[in-house]
Amino acid sequence: MTTQKESLEKRRLSLWRKRASYKVGKTRHQRKEQHRLQMNIFMLVVLAAAVAGIMTVIFNWRGAGSTKTVSCAEFPIYCVPLVGGGSDALADVETAASRELDANSKGADGVARGISADGIPIIGNPDAPIHFAIVSDFACPHCQDYHNGDLKRFIRDYVITGKATVQLSLQTGTGGAFSQTASQGALCAGEQGAFWEMSDEFYRLGESMSYDAAFSISQIRESADDMGLDENELVDCISSGRYLNVVTNNRYFASDNGVTGTPTVLVSYGDSGVWAKVDNRLYDTLRALTEEALANAAN
Repeated sequence: MTTQKESLEKRRLSLWRKRASYKVGKTRHQRKEQHRLQMNIFMLVVLAAAVAGIMTVIFNWRGAGSTKTVSCAEFPIYCVPLVGGGSDALADVETAASRELDANSKGADGVARGISADGIPIIGNPDAPIHFAIVSDFACPHCQDYHNGDLKRFIRDYVITGKATVQLSLQTGTGGAFSQTASQGALCAGEQGAFWEMSDEFYRLGESMSYDAAFSISQIRESADDMGLDENELVDCISSGRYLNVVTNNRYFASDNGVTGTPTVLVSYGDSGVWAKVDNRLYDTLRALTEEALANAAN
């Protein structure tokens, strides 16, 4: 006697066979033709997947732009005098001797780039009534988006016009050792007057490829060469590890000010040296805070 369990099993197998079956050609020629068509379809699917993968890589790379040479023409929002200062550990970074601008400054009077009192690369007018610190990691996708969107727009509209300053505190929480290498690379590029330009390049690389490839020594060497920098000098600087303590101090700066993730924006007013977190990092928030600070300073 067939049990209920056996009957259910037979129905299940019967349904499976029905779903998996297809009409097989009756003659050898029909079966060969059927096999040929199936292989053609399979190869077309594989080819389409491969093409789609290649196109995705190409479009992602193109979407992130291409390597730019260090010049005022390529980086107009960073085309302001270099003045260095602020930290013994960064005495050779973003100094007047590190690079001569290849065009007139694009900034308002008093706008420059150098090192802040916190030992962090800064751009803007130090006498501005409001200052922002961007706590960011080159490997962090949200940081990449923020840098290329709201932050660049704010720098163009309010920083090189002398109304605010921005300093970039480099973090390594996302990319670990690779972000640490990139952070040192940006500071080492600063010895050639290209901290901000190399930072742009690292955000581009981080957006267009995995960070272990983006921040490898070979890729950094290639980018430095394409940017017109001395790639050997830059790589030697990274290898020396002379900015490892600076990167560590950047982490301390973030943690001391309550930062728990990236990107985070901190704000400080006047020469107080006191930092507070900004709840919303969007352009309109930074604009509103700056306009308010300017109005208060005028009263």
